[in-house]
Amino acid sequence: MTERLTHFQEDVLADILQSIHLRSTLYCRAKMSAPWGFRVSERAVASFHIVTGGRCWLTVDGIDTPPVLLTEGDLVILPRGHAHTMTDHPQTPVTRLEELVPKQPVEMDGTFYSAGQGVVTTLVCGGLLLEDHTTNPLISILPPFLHLKSQQGQPHLWLRAIVQVVKAEASANQLAAETVIMRFSEILFIQAVRTYMRTVDDGKRGWFNALQDPQIGQALALIQHQPEEPWTVESLACRVSLSRSAFSAKFKQLVGESPMQYITRVRLTKAAAMLRTHPATLVEVATSIGYDSEVAFSKAFRRYFGIAPGAYRQGKRPPTEARTLENGHQVQ
Repeated sequence: MTERLTHFQEDVLADILQSIHLRSTLYCRAKMSAPWGFRVSERAVASFHIVTGGRCWLTVDGIDTPPVLLTEGDLVILPRGHAHTMTDHPQTPVTRLEELVPKQPVEMDGTFYSAGQGVVTTLVCGGLLLEDHTTNPLISILPPFLHLKSQQGQPHLWLRAIVQVVKAEASANQLAAETVIMRFSEILFIQAVRTYMRTVDDGKRGWFNALQDPQIGQALALIQHQPEEPWTVESLACRVSLSRSAFSAKFKQLVGESPMQYITRVRLTKAAAMLRTHPATLVEVATSIGYDSEVAFSKAFRRYFGIAPGAYRQGKRPPTEARTLENGHQVQ
């Protein structure tokens, strides 16, 4: 960023990063000999690929960007699960991953590999099923993919450490290994976002630029830290010394949605986090985020998440999300 954020605004980012929580994670290792190519279908899972040896090409569907070269030490994350292909060369034919995996052998250590005879590329691939990925404001404003380039052919130190821990935990099959892998996967995602924020050009920051704006940045901080307040467009505009119309227009331009839509998003994301981690009653949760009644809160929650807050607390999830990882290949 060209300007430093205030401590108040930095707290907004920290609060949102803390709200990131994984519901499940999936890792696999791959040893691909050219020619090779596989396609990952669109899904409600944040896909990622780490190049641990060699090089390959990423092509993302639906965006006007040429194939991206990935080299040893690179990490790429597709936070909203865009369909994409990974190939040894942009022109290599691809096979859907779901069709390719059953046809290819798996080594004793659990590594999936292709039977080609050419140059070898090794990968650590996977999926991260994020809680509240449809309502968390951070997820909605990230680009289709984050590309963290290696440092002179070496991965970032934190990335190398995470990969080593995950491999060790998965191979040893120790008690609570799944929980350990989950926590490190959360760190992987958060570190990737932090690195992206430090390196991306200002013109591509989108919502992050809103935090730099004196009025809108202050409004975002107020909403994030005081969701229980009875905010209106008028009251927020008054707090940041803008007229109602000027504030509303500027907020939508920088944030991408109206102030009231954003307030609802923040409130319900915080409510979901409370339901996962606190024993508070539904009335207490509703009150803490600014709803006058449990009924109003429940209706809003169901509209956003497709499920009642009580069922959400019990660990139930919409059927479409429950199926997102069921065909995955778990690292061994």
